[in-house]
Amino acid sequence: MEKPIDKVSRLRVYKKLGSFLGDKLKHNVVLANYTYFKIGGPCDFFFEAKKTEDLIDAILLARELKINYFILGGGSNLLVSDKGFRGLVIKNSCKRIQVNKEKITAQSGTNLKDLVNMATANSLSGIEFCAGIPGTVGGAVCGNAGAFGHSIGEVLCEGVLLKKDGKIEIVDKDFFRFGYRESRLKKSGDILLSAAIQLKKDRKERIKLKVEKNLAERKKRTPWKRNSAGCFFKNIVTQKGHILSAGFLLDQVGAKELEVGDAAVFKKHANIFINKGDAKAKEVKKLARILKDRVKKRFGVNLEQEVICLGF
Repeated sequence: MEKPIDKVSRLRVYKKLGSFLGDKLKHNVVLANYTYFKIGGPCDFFFEAKKTEDLIDAILLARELKINYFILGGGSNLLVSDKGFRGLVIKNSCKRIQVNKEKITAQSGTNLKDLVNMATANSLSGIEFCAGIPGTVGGAVCGNAGAFGHSIGEVLCEGVLLKKDGKIEIVDKDFFRFGYRESRLKKSGDILLSAAIQLKKDRKERIKLKVEKNLAERKKRTPWKRNSAGCFFKNIVTQKGHILSAGFLLDQVGAKELEVGDAAVFKKHANIFINKGDAKAKEVKKLARILKDRVKKRFGVNLEQEVICLGF
């Protein structure tokens, strides 16, 4: 990330960005409207890219101007500061999907819901575990999102990247170094432009049943249509490679009874925070800090945050 913009430079930068990005560039856009949490202040500049060329241009321009920038996908795993973000937010709305035999190629701004629906419509199996997971392909690949014992790294076969040096490169699965809720993209500075998913043919009826079952299961245990960013902390990977549920540990320290202002723990899942109405980012952060301290004190475990925090 580059340096934040001071007040003196803001107008100059806005004019410079506008001369390249045109009237699609906006300023002082409230980011709460673009997140599932419905929390967060304004950003200095906001640009929605609907074509890959526009996405690349905006990123390269921000780098050239040496200003902070953030690529916003679905906003499902994001907590924005009450003060907002000093810099350029680039909304990735590049959503083209193509099917070629048993492979689906999707641009990084594609909603996971649309990816699942496209696979189902074409009788392609292997991505049903993504049913009900909010967010975009880009965010899912970056964080190796998954559910029901599977993750997107298992089915990804190829990606197209905008590299840190500005070049575009096609990479295979091994490049990403997928781990539990991890990929190389989190630290490399490379930006995913599109991903190719390798699936397999199956009966459409069977695929639909799997999707419906997974959706029903997620609706039981997640705050469906509530203001939430999903699981706040990562599960713990033990030295033997086993997964220890963060929700289980949080449940043992009374998480479900805890509230800070309008930020509260979801009654059905101790690792999910919800915005009851007018929660502030600082209340969510305080809630997380209290629970992290409780788990550390009782179990000696340091919980690692899964939700991305922006502008803090």
